[in-house]
Amino acid sequence: MKRTVPLVLLLLSSTSALAAGAAMEARNYVARRLTAESHVQVEVAGVDVSGAACRVSGTVRKVFAGKPTVGEPLSFLVPCGAGAFWSAEKLKAAKVAEVFLKSGLGGLEAVDDGEGLRGLAAVTGQPQSVDDPALVREMTESIARYRIEGETSRRDPTAALSLARVADPVLRARLLAHAAGLMTVRRLSEAEATADEAVAAVKALSDADTRLESGLVALESLAMGQARKGALTLAAILEPQVDALTEPSRRDAATLVLYGARIRSDDPAAAFASLSKVTDPATRRDRLSNMPFAQKDFSPVNPESLGWMDRLLGGAEALPPGEFRTEAVTQLCRTAQRSAMEMAKMQNLVGKAAAMAEVAARRRHAPSAQLLALIREMEGGNAARTEAARWYAVSANGFDGGDKLKAEALKALGTFTPAERSAAARLLRPSASGEISPTRLVELAAK
Repeated sequence: MKRTVPLVLLLLSSTSALAAGAAMEARNYVARRLTAESHVQVEVAGVDVSGAACRVSGTVRKVFAGKPTVGEPLSFLVPCGAGAFWSAEKLKAAKVAEVFLKSGLGGLEAVDDGEGLRGLAAVTGQPQSVDDPALVREMTESIARYRIEGETSRRDPTAALSLARVADPVLRARLLAHAAGLMTVRRLSEAEATADEAVAAVKALSDADTRLESGLVALESLAMGQARKGALTLAAILEPQVDALTEPSRRDAATLVLYGARIRSDDPAAAFASLSKVTDPATRRDRLSNMPFAQKDFSPVNPESLGWMDRLLGGAEALPPGEFRTEAVTQLCRTAQRSAMEMAKMQNLVGKAAAMAEVAARRRHAPSAQLLALIREMEGGNAARTEAARWYAVSANGFDGGDKLKAEALKALGTFTPAERSAAARLLRPSASGEISPTRLVELAAK
């Protein structure tokens, strides 16, 4: 996604930009010209030098944009000192100056420090200062994004939409998605309709490559703004084209955008389906380890974290059997267990630690089951000890444990009374009867 360039940086004063000179990036000069009040050709009558600045005066002969009229007198300031784009001598030699202007403290001035100023021999019918269309589109989008953000922060959706509904169909799709995301964050009533409009704008793009590129940009805007319905709809629309990409690196990059949008939109099952298609194992592992933190403030103090982890594990379990499903379930269970262990260190969070450990223990994650058993045993009381015996039995034959953990579980179960083991066995199988040894309890847990 293109990073929005803050407008305050784009509209720096001419004097402050002079110090940077030609070292400023071309896109910033393009942005300045896009925000100019007027674009004119002036027949030069004189140039007055004052320090590092020159005042060019003359008569307007051509107006490409803005309020000046042909025939009116006009003067403007432009830097002409050491390191400037124009020297006083070159300015004096120009018969006609084509320039982009804005209002300054000392009157009109060249909006771009003279970078776009053109010295001409005569007036022309068409502009002679023409920027790279790609840069123009990029900076037009950046400026519009900033302005849309300003309007939504003022809770003025009408103004925001007027900025988003531009004639350029590519920018229209991107800007509508940007507006929809911001409106969703601000809980404006127009958010969902704007997201639908953004999705329709993407679908209307005729060129397939452009539709995919702009669609992915729009998708990120919707997902980052938590416009869930629009994001999931657009992800489903783009998925066949992403899957059809033949270049692995490009396909992986696009697939990760689909994954990111789906995980941020609280659709773990679809997110896992996307992540499973990524060909780079290291990237898959990285996303798996960070997946819980796609929810803001995944932590013991966030009451939504427990449900989020449960939904993640449910999404992983929905994957087809195979190596990736195993890897995903294991990685998530390990994250849950580590989180529970950190909580268990604080007395006031032991209850939450047990709940988090149980999310993974129910999936037969051996270390989580062992941690849950220890917490229950520490609580004391008949019911807690029965639960502890149950989870020790689960830990003995769960996954990600090993022989050492199984041996520890059998040893721990030996410290429980026959009555406690019998009660635990009935939790595992209500019809269980007879003598329940530690080994027998582990066998019941395995079934």
